[in-house]
Amino acid sequence: MILCIECGNTAIKLGFFDENELKYRYSLKTIQELSSDDYAIKIKILLENKIKQINGAIVSSVVPSLTKILVNAVKNIFNCEVKVLNSTLKTKIPIKIDNPKELGTDFLCTAVGALKKYQPPFVIADLGTCTKLSIIDKNGNLIGGIITSGMKISLESLVKNAAQLYDVEISAPKKIIGKNSIESIQSGIVFGQAYMVSEFARRTENELGYKIDRILTGGYSKIIRNEIVCFHYEEDLALEGLYQIYLLNNGGKE
Repeated sequence: MILCIECGNTAIKLGFFDENELKYRYSLKTIQELSSDDYAIKIKILLENKIKQINGAIVSSVVPSLTKILVNAVKNIFNCEVKVLNSTLKTKIPIKIDNPKELGTDFLCTAVGALKKYQPPFVIADLGTCTKLSIIDKNGNLIGGIITSGMKISLESLVKNAAQLYDVEISAPKKIIGKNSIESIQSGIVFGQAYMVSEFARRTENELGYKIDRILTGGYSKIIRNEIVCFHYEEDLALEGLYQIYLLNNGGKE
């Protein structure tokens, strides 16, 4: 069994894979102040003794201060080798951007996961703390992307800078036209994100000059999955891609 950890700015996702299948999935809140011992305790509590041994692990992190902490936490629990996703690991994806080394590991994970399931070209919309779109062209090259504020950041900014508005639950209201402040804010945040992602995909097609497939993933994607058309929903795409990267760098073996 292989442990794949995706560390984002809001959440840390843990996926346990066995023979190409995601067997267990867990999530922790990202807290930069915690130590490796703290995270080891939290992971042990999550597992409830269901998993006592793994063959190896891999970590993808967009929070540099937590990378080593998570690696040490896994080593403390399972006493196994832990790979860290960086520019030295093989992904088999040609990266055609100005500086490939600056590409976020989250972009790599979702791209690898998507290429395992779909034929290029396609766009991947990854909705997390930030909303990220990565574009894979018809030759399978990762040619660039789009980064903008995610729903939580947009809501927090709105509340902070508008005195008469307040924090609400991020969920899709029943109608576009809000009948009160809560529904109006939810409509703007949720539907605004859905329509923005759709329009980015449409304009990407125009820029490329050919049709592309559309894939939706990320923690907040489930909120808009029913409000957006022509997108394939993939809940665990980053974890699945990370697992494929582990296999690629371990001779195809668990």
